[in-house]
Amino acid sequence: MPHSLTVAALSLTAFVAAPFAAASESCVQQAETIRTAQQNVLKLKAERDALVPKVEDAGDAWENNQAMRNFSTEQARQADSSRAAYEDLKARLRAVEADLQEKASNANARVNAYNTHCATKD
Repeated sequence: MPHSLTVAALSLTAFVAAPFAAASESCVQQAETIRTAQQNVLKLKAERDALVPKVEDAGDAWENNQAMRNFSTEQARQADSSRAAYEDLKARLRAVEADLQEKASNANARVNAYNTHCATKD
């Protein structure tokens, strides 16, 4: 639990600091930073989207192997192995999703700061 509080505090600090950091950059620098942040978000989204079917397939494989577990020692080992692979993929997906959410939030904060300081008003 203390680890999650630390992560939350760091995420909040990054979220709050992003607009202030952006305000000290020129508008051109802010726009470039936003483009880079958006590209990073899109890469993470693609990684997440590619992981989802792999996690689902690994879950299906584990369920199939689990059903055969009691027929032999080898099938029990296979069930254990497929479960471990499934759990590893799920953990990786959770990490990518958390990173994606944090980076998207930071990118949105930068866009808001840019709009506040650089966007022209009609």
